[in-house]
Amino acid sequence: MPAAHRTRIDLLAGTCIAAATLLPGGPAHAQDASPFRSERFDEDWRRVDVDNRPFGAGFKNMDVADGVTLSVGGDARWRFSSLDAPRLGLADVEADEWLLQRLLLHADLRFADHARVFVQLGAHDGIGRQLPATTDDNEFDIQQAFVDISLDGPGGHFTARAGRQELALGPRFVTTRDSGNVRQRHDMVRLMFTSGRWRADLFGGSPVTDGHGVFDDEPDGGQDFYGARLEGTFGANTLGLYAYEVDRDAAALGGVTRNDDRISIGARLAGRRGAFDFDTEATAQTGAFGDADIEAFGAMFDIGWRFPEAPLTPRVSGRVTYGSGDSDLSDDTQGTFAPPFPTSQWFGQNGLASFSNTIETAALVGLTAAEDVTLNLKLSSVWRSDVADYVYAGSTALAGTSGGDETFVGKSAAISLAWRPNANVLINPYVSYVDVGDELIARGAHDVTYWHLSVTLRF
Repeated sequence: MPAAHRTRIDLLAGTCIAAATLLPGGPAHAQDASPFRSERFDEDWRRVDVDNRPFGAGFKNMDVADGVTLSVGGDARWRFSSLDAPRLGLADVEADEWLLQRLLLHADLRFADHARVFVQLGAHDGIGRQLPATTDDNEFDIQQAFVDISLDGPGGHFTARAGRQELALGPRFVTTRDSGNVRQRHDMVRLMFTSGRWRADLFGGSPVTDGHGVFDDEPDGGQDFYGARLEGTFGANTLGLYAYEVDRDAAALGGVTRNDDRISIGARLAGRRGAFDFDTEATAQTGAFGDADIEAFGAMFDIGWRFPEAPLTPRVSGRVTYGSGDSDLSDDTQGTFAPPFPTSQWFGQNGLASFSNTIETAALVGLTAAEDVTLNLKLSSVWRSDVADYVYAGSTALAGTSGGDETFVGKSAAISLAWRPNANVLINPYVSYVDVGDELIARGAHDVTYWHLSVTLRF
């Protein structure tokens, strides 16, 4: 790594570790009741425990005028990563190291319960990566800026939201893709209706492209995203039904780039009963990929059991994830499953897996080492669901991985620790090792070791 980059990394790492050590905040045992949310516009600070208020609570719900309040907050994240075989060793780069820096500041102006204006500014910097991602860098720009108009109507509460906004609908297929540096956002109109246990969402717009300069981000004219989602809560159980359409002028699948007009129709059911919990989701896809008809399918099932009286209060679970592949890359049917805006963290944090052409089986163990420390272990094996299709890393088809006799991709082990010394600070070291299958080794792939250290501050 160049000396200039290393100096910059040392400076930033020292700064964030010092800040994590010195920043005041509520005690760690208050984390379960923390008002902080990943989507900062979803926070509600009105009923925060006065005795355990996190640092920054004084900047929330400040009176501006009669019935008008202002909340201000911010986020900073630094993540240093090391990967010894990018793209399973099938790239021209033998090893890669990089630092991602994310800085966000937001203001939330509310007019009683009837209207709000939410603005979030961001600056993002990717340092030292030899194979940079498109989301690594973005200079000072508008991350979010939207207006809400709310009213109570017959049978429920209605909210209309217009402007630049993050959109997270479930944990897997429509997400903010937080593992990257610049979070996914959209210029769109969203209508939300809640009534009792039910919530309905209707939305339409375009994803935002990162212009990388100052205030130059714009909606992507080559992509449209529309959808509807209905979600109901029944005690500890949640049922979601949805239909999404993504129309991309240029999408790469199976080694070719075509117009991809893809409709996803699916359902999710998740819940808990005592120590037992489960999460299952299935999505069918139709539409057109160039001149080919889309016939794809994805599903997952996770079942877990908690032992609250055992040492470290473990949760043990098993998981199966399936994403279809294309059985014939040259015919008039496209069978590769491709969710709209998926998270890669479902498989791990090394960016080497995908929902496309994938079968993964996994065993997971979660441990509470202390009130403010959790430890997660994962052992998994991955196969291609169809031997004719490629191995995918995110949305990238890895060259030279289609065809052959074996579907086995490899097995992996990962360990992740999350330490919250207080509500404002998260320190997350992560290590994974991928043992690549013999057929991919014969094609030039390598076993992969990845690790990162992430420090996040928020107020």
